[in-house]
Amino acid sequence: MNQIKPFKIEIEWTDKEDFLFSCHYRSVSSSECRVISDGVEKHSFPVMVRAMGNVLHKLRREHISFPLFLVTLAFEHRHLLSEIDQLLHALYRHLQEQKRSGRWRCYVSGEIMNPSSSRGG
Repeated sequence: MNQIKPFKIEIEWTDKEDFLFSCHYRSVSSSECRVISDGVEKHSFPVMVRAMGNVLHKLRREHISFPLFLVTLAFEHRHLLSEIDQLLHALYRHLQEQKRSGRWRCYVSGEIMNPSSSRGG
């Protein structure tokens, strides 16, 4: 059984309101926090990007139409949950291959990407 576990999540937004999702992980038997990263995966999750954009606007205290946001979220919740599930599956696939502490990074875009660019290096 793999003893590598996530311990820290970071989200960094870009100017386009896409974001970089980072997950730091380490062995449960180690307190080492050295960051080792093998590059950045890239995924297109348009519903997640819209939802996270609304979170960013709220953090910045910019106006968003909250009732409209809730209605949109209600209609798209299945797609949002599917995108979150895909992101977590990509993270867990990476974690299963790891033997030491490190960081997994994923650039999440609202734009449709070519299948050949779904994984960056």
